[in-house]
Amino acid sequence: MKLYFRPFACSLAARIALEEAELDAEYVAVPPGGRLADGRHFTALSPMGYVPAIETPGGFVLTEGPAVLAYIAGLAPEGVLAPPHFSDAHYRMLAWLNFIATELHKGVFAPLMAGDAGKDARAAGRARAVRPFELLSAHLATREHLEGGFSVADAYLLAVLNWSEHAGIALGEWPVLHRWREALRRRPSVARAMAREWPLLKAA
Repeated sequence: MKLYFRPFACSLAARIALEEAELDAEYVAVPPGGRLADGRHFTALSPMGYVPAIETPGGFVLTEGPAVLAYIAGLAPEGVLAPPHFSDAHYRMLAWLNFIATELHKGVFAPLMAGDAGKDARAAGRARAVRPFELLSAHLATREHLEGGFSVADAYLLAVLNWSEHAGIALGEWPVLHRWREALRRRPSVARAMAREWPLLKAA
C-alpha cells in the first residue's frame, strides 16, 4: 500500500492514522510539479491533484481525505481508529470528518491559504472560522477527543489546525482548541508523523 502525500498537507492525517494503527505503507511524496518518480503524473491517480491518495498492490486507488481516512480506519483493529461499526458513535465520527472537510478545510483554510487570496477573501475566511471554532471549542471543552477515543477525525482536525498560524488565524484566541492541539501533538503517533514530515517541509 502506498500513501501519496505532501508534507503537512491534509495527508498528514492519513500518516498519523497509519502510525497509530501500526499499518505498513510506502510513503510517496508528491513533488510540486506532480511528476512522480515512476514517470506517471499524480493526476493519473488523483484527477484533481489532491493528496492524500492510497494505492494498493492490486491497483485500487482511493482519493478524498475523509474516504482515505475511513479506509485506513477499516484496516485497523476495531476501536483503534474509529468507534465500532454501526454504532451511533461511528456515524458521529463520520459526521465530524465531513464537518472538518467542508466547514474548516474547504470553508476556512483553503481560501486563506490560496496564493491569489486578496485582503477581502482573507477577511471573509477568518470570519467564517468563528462559528465552527466556537462549536468545536464547546464540544472539546470537556473532552479529549471528538468522539469517544482517538479516531481518524481527531487526526484530520489536528492536521487542519496545524495550518492556523500560516493562514493568519491566531489559535491562541481559541484556548480550548489551542490546548487540544498541543495535547494531541504529544500523542506518540502524531509526534512521529510530524517529525517525519517536518524535514521535508523545511526542504521544500
